[in-house]
Amino acid sequence: MHDTSESLLRSIPIFQNLNSSHLKSISAALELRNYQTGEDIFAQGQAANELVIVLSGAALLFRTNDDGSQEPLATLKANQFVNQESLFSDVIHSASLRASQPVSVAALARNRFDRLLRQDEGLRSALGMAPEAEARQISPQFAEQREDEEVLIFTHRHWWSFLRSAWLPLLAMPILWMAALVIQTHLITALLLALSLLLPGLMIIYFVAEWRNDALIVTDQRIIRIERTILAMHKQITQVGLESVHEINFEYPSYDPFARIFRYGSLIIKTAGAQGNLKLDLIPNPEQFQKLIIEDRQFFEQRQAQRHQEQVRAELQKWLAGENSEEDELASASVDDGPPKPIPGTNGYLSTRIVMNNGDIVFRKHISVWAQHTFIPLLVILTAATGLLLTFTLVGNDLRIVTFPISMVALLFGCVAYYWLDWDWRNDIYVISDDTITLVHKRPFFLQNLRDQILMERIDNVESVTTGFFAALMKYGDVRMSLIGADEHKLFQKVTNPQAIQQEISRRQHNKAHRKARYDAAQQRQILGEYLGAANLATLQQAAADTATASTVMPPNDDATIDSGRATHNHDRNRPPRLPRKLASQTAASSDQNTRFQRERERSRPRRFRADSD
Repeated sequence: MHDTSESLLRSIPIFQNLNSSHLKSISAALELRNYQTGEDIFAQGQAANELVIVLSGAALLFRTNDDGSQEPLATLKANQFVNQESLFSDVIHSASLRASQPVSVAALARNRFDRLLRQDEGLRSALGMAPEAEARQISPQFAEQREDEEVLIFTHRHWWSFLRSAWLPLLAMPILWMAALVIQTHLITALLLALSLLLPGLMIIYFVAEWRNDALIVTDQRIIRIERTILAMHKQITQVGLESVHEINFEYPSYDPFARIFRYGSLIIKTAGAQGNLKLDLIPNPEQFQKLIIEDRQFFEQRQAQRHQEQVRAELQKWLAGENSEEDELASASVDDGPPKPIPGTNGYLSTRIVMNNGDIVFRKHISVWAQHTFIPLLVILTAATGLLLTFTLVGNDLRIVTFPISMVALLFGCVAYYWLDWDWRNDIYVISDDTITLVHKRPFFLQNLRDQILMERIDNVESVTTGFFAALMKYGDVRMSLIGADEHKLFQKVTNPQAIQQEISRRQHNKAHRKARYDAAQQRQILGEYLGAANLATLQQAAADTATASTVMPPNDDATIDSGRATHNHDRNRPPRLPRKLASQTAASSDQNTRFQRERERSRPRRFRADSD
């Protein structure tokens, strides 16, 4: 089989120059499947995530048109393949492949191929691909992009937002020219003429930079708005997950006559919480933006449903094969090592980011907040210590009676104030875990102990804000979280690198959603497994009862009859039981429904996801 697979792989153009070792690795990653006549190998509109090689039989490649008619494209026979490009990029099936007779195929999934590339740099170089480190540097289109995230739109505000500010330098130019003509002094005239070109030019460059600084990004997972102001040293990044989007509206400003002429307006994205709503001004073609985001939202839901079906199917296959669920393995591998402890090297005296051994991350306010709070107590302590030193060296005995108690009181006051304010900074913490975010505010001597815990799924959107010269220079700011059903934001105030904290929250939300999907799939697997187990037990009990009845009725010396009875009722326990008729019919109906569902998905898919050909 390996020799046959290697010869098949070598017939594919991208693999023809690989050596035998690489071909064996790829051959071992192939998954063999069999399809009966009429079964879909893949459907139009699905994500293409594997290379398909026909081993035997034949399959029809066809496209379903908007009117519902089916257009045959090609017939794939043995040793032919399709979806080569799906190994290297995200594409969508623009056609369906259906078995026209019993067919066997070998599939190379993209995730398995990527794993081979990560394990063997020689394979990457043999395929003419850049090293993995360089590939990671080239792929992201913006700094906060996730590995599994695809950008649909990366744009700026409408160009009119720049032109409506450019009138000022254009007006300044003729004013400076007129002033140069009025003033007869040659030096001043030359200076004004130079300024008439230099000053408007610099202003135009600044306005272009301000326009280019702002960005709107729509991906297949979220909506991101980036706003920057150069002079105010302001940077704000707001992101809303597609699962949080409930309503999208657009409007043309009634007070702006140019809005309909140049086709720009405002886009209002509403979420479950009022604080999470996002208004985007001066958006080009807001109608198209609205349609694309709606399509993106629908495709997101469809992809989530498809992913859930695939996970349930994979979990059921694991159960039938007798393998443990991923959730069961994680639960059995987890060991309670007591309370979480900081990882060595991250918990210094003035650390603002502490990583715990259970994966939690503890954030404190920026070190400048500590310095601002403790500056006066430290100054008092230093002054008191200097006073004590002078008391015992330079001050006479008659004044020592006065300076010593004053210095001691000042030293005691400074130490207490430093302890209080240092405790205040050290115990105002923000803890980010996989499932929750905890805001803790403590005061010494048990005067205050507030603990606010937020579930990850309650977070509507997250934004990071940096404002001011010192904040930009020292890289600190605020992180605001709007919650479902809450009237106020939850704040991380004056934290180091708020953009990184924002991305950490977003990453944990993303992982939380994936874990929940896996958990739901495992739960459905358990329910279905218990049902099938009960059905199998009932079948075995019935078989045992029939065997007992047959052995009682049959003659004891009729060995052939007894053996025949055993052969009839002795089931192979290693083989999973067949589904009951009702459940099997429901499964078949669900499969047909999924096939029709996949055919309709292309109509509602965002344009960016459409592929021209397989």
